[in-house]
Amino acid sequence: MNFPVAKLIEIFEPAQWEEFTEEWAVSLEPGYKEVIRWSATGDMGLDVIGFNTDKKFDGAWDNYQCKRYALQLQPSNIWVELAKIIHYSHLGEYTVPKNCYFAASKGVGLKLKKLLTKPAELKKALIANWDGYCKTGISDKTAIPLEGKLLEYVNAFPFGIFKMKSVTEMIKGHAKTIYYQRRFGTASFPERPLIEQPPQEIHQKESRYVRQLFDVYSEKLKVQLDDPSQLAKYPDMQEHFNRSREIFYHAESLRNFPRDSVDPGAFDAIREEIYHGVVDTYEMDYADGLARVRSTLSHATTLNPSCNALCIRVQTQDKQGLCHHLCERGSLQVGEKQCLSPHKPFRHSTALSKRACAL
Repeated sequence: MNFPVAKLIEIFEPAQWEEFTEEWAVSLEPGYKEVIRWSATGDMGLDVIGFNTDKKFDGAWDNYQCKRYALQLQPSNIWVELAKIIHYSHLGEYTVPKNCYFAASKGVGLKLKKLLTKPAELKKALIANWDGYCKTGISDKTAIPLEGKLLEYVNAFPFGIFKMKSVTEMIKGHAKTIYYQRRFGTASFPERPLIEQPPQEIHQKESRYVRQLFDVYSEKLKVQLDDPSQLAKYPDMQEHFNRSREIFYHAESLRNFPRDSVDPGAFDAIREEIYHGVVDTYEMDYADGLARVRSTLSHATTLNPSCNALCIRVQTQDKQGLCHHLCERGSLQVGEKQCLSPHKPFRHSTALSKRACAL
């Protein structure tokens, strides 16, 4: 990595920091049954929540307060947040969390670190600062004085739940998630697995584009071809067919890239980007279907998909092979009228015209 992750985190916008914290919390699974981002107007002091059980707030849960300030987190930055947890749990809006962590993008200052290790002193300091920070800071509708039942509740409250998470610890955990590469780039991104050679027999998953290749070969040669064994008489077509299967399986290896290294749907997103990159070239007029194939695949090599982290492992063969994948799912299928979008149902026409299917 050319720039330390910790330095990148320091320049995160508040929303980015909360997103990062939510992503990091996922690394703590399976300790949590569910991790949700709660923060919004009226969040009652909750940012990212990790529920330990299916009982949600009725069971054990942790709260992660996401803080982004110009400097390290100081005691004055957290008085209102402590007060919110105390006030709203006192009202019964939720139970007292098992842990309440402060996660600051620039870290926690020494003074606050010391207080977080001494619950009795933290309680004393909060009481001393209640009127200055919390009385009118918890709610913008009403003042909340520290007196009566609330004061009794504060005195009995387990201040040991308030803790911190260091940026280093969070980066280490985040690096174990599928989100790390998407957010921070290519460092430690796994290499491609070995590319499988096409099996001798045509597999069901490649039957559609193979059938259409034989249609365009037949159109070009003006000879009906239905089986790979017939291509031995036509070396150019044999070579084209073999190469087509190789790039299809090359793209298939991209689909099978380690699933824990990329976001779900990363392959589909790249395929979609390739579709939008080649479809205009594909829909142009050509002398025959084979010319359409060659032109579309040639244009695919000029594209540079950038929709997610998996794109850094895309090779030229993938770009071309993805065109065959698009054909296989019906996205680049031409009937008698027009090219279908990737979201329309597949329709196959056995009678291919001059604008027959290219892929």
